[in-house]
Amino acid sequence: MKNNKYDVLVTGGGIAGCAAAKAAADAGKSVAMIFPNGGASEISSGAIDILGVIPGEKAEIVEDYEKGIEKIVAAYPDHPYKYSGKDVSKGVSELIGLAAAGGYGLQGFDGKNVWVPNIMGTFSVAAYLPDTMTDSVCTSEKDVVLVVGFEGNVNFNAEAAAQSYNKYQKQLGFRETYYSIVVGLDGMEGRHKLSDSELADYLDTPEGVQDLIDKLSEFCANNRQKFDKILLPPVLGFVNYSDAVKKLKSDLGCAVGEVMTMGNAVVGYRMTRAIWQGLKESGVDLFPGGKVTVISAADGQVSAECVLGLTDQLHPGAKVTLQAPALVLATGGFLGGGIEARRTKIWLNLLEEDLGTVAAETLDRNPVSTTGQDALRMGASVNSDLSVKNEKFGGCVYACGDFLAGHNSASERSGAGVAAATGWLAGTNAASRA
Repeated sequence: MKNNKYDVLVTGGGIAGCAAAKAAADAGKSVAMIFPNGGASEISSGAIDILGVIPGEKAEIVEDYEKGIEKIVAAYPDHPYKYSGKDVSKGVSELIGLAAAGGYGLQGFDGKNVWVPNIMGTFSVAAYLPDTMTDSVCTSEKDVVLVVGFEGNVNFNAEAAAQSYNKYQKQLGFRETYYSIVVGLDGMEGRHKLSDSELADYLDTPEGVQDLIDKLSEFCANNRQKFDKILLPPVLGFVNYSDAVKKLKSDLGCAVGEVMTMGNAVVGYRMTRAIWQGLKESGVDLFPGGKVTVISAADGQVSAECVLGLTDQLHPGAKVTLQAPALVLATGGFLGGGIEARRTKIWLNLLEEDLGTVAAETLDRNPVSTTGQDALRMGASVNSDLSVKNEKFGGCVYACGDFLAGHNSASERSGAGVAAATGWLAGTNAASRA
């Protein structure tokens, strides 16, 4: 390892960590990002949600997310947007730039949320969509839509989804008509069970895309049907997905888009790898597969004990200590591992801070409660600059993303927005210490 001293250290490889690392690098600082994986973004929808819902006894759907941010801070005064709401546009803009550098395009809709069909047969709300999904946006037009599934792929039931779309869209005021088909690809013949990843590998090839085009062209010709839009599951390649969509649109003569997923290895891979590529080009030193195990602060410096490289039963990894004037914690919440249960206690990992207990009577027994679970709003308490309030770190440690208290990204549809905004603010303020 060439260097163990940096201006800013970032632990975590999801959207929050990437936004923090980018902000610090843009400030001209040397940055190291240590992370075991891509965090929640690696199993994300590949879209950016800023704020889709304001939880409450009667949940409110948000159309204009900037106005929604004002409302949710009023409803939940400890929400992270209290400090970072003005940084949403900057954080998201830089995130989009990072993704674009890695070949992953994202498109917004003039400050508005849009609705997109998802693999569950309902519709999801988002603020920015990847290029492969922009044609999937629901409209008020009377479009005729073909929903495509693949033989052997049980992750997406095209027939059930089309039936559900036809019924569910009435609640949202859309007027599209959905039909379905299940395609058997020649290159996958004889395979009785196909994963999304296997389909993506095949559709990353020109032969795979042409195979799909041939099948859909034949279906349309035999049924003498003209479709305005074709929807597919998110499997159009790990690498050549943009080219695949362009080819399909050109040859089939209609709009083509992927439906949204709740968590998919294909879109998660696309997004996180593209952003990491953008960070490399920004001069950030990336340590994938690494983990920060202990942090401490003294004399205005943070020390981070890390394990880097391959770790398994035969490989213990390389133990190193990195130092910097500031460190950003972007390790996620309950999902990412930044927050965990230790018997009856809830702990903030790395800060070694006890958040107390979660008793049964404090939980809402309705798993889809419109108010969200208050327990999921647990997290780190921070100052207005996002430095943690824990005094033993002397203002040198900052927190962002799901590690923060005061929000529930799942019930709010705010995960990527909070991550980008708080990551950008934490990274900017951490850089100012160096």
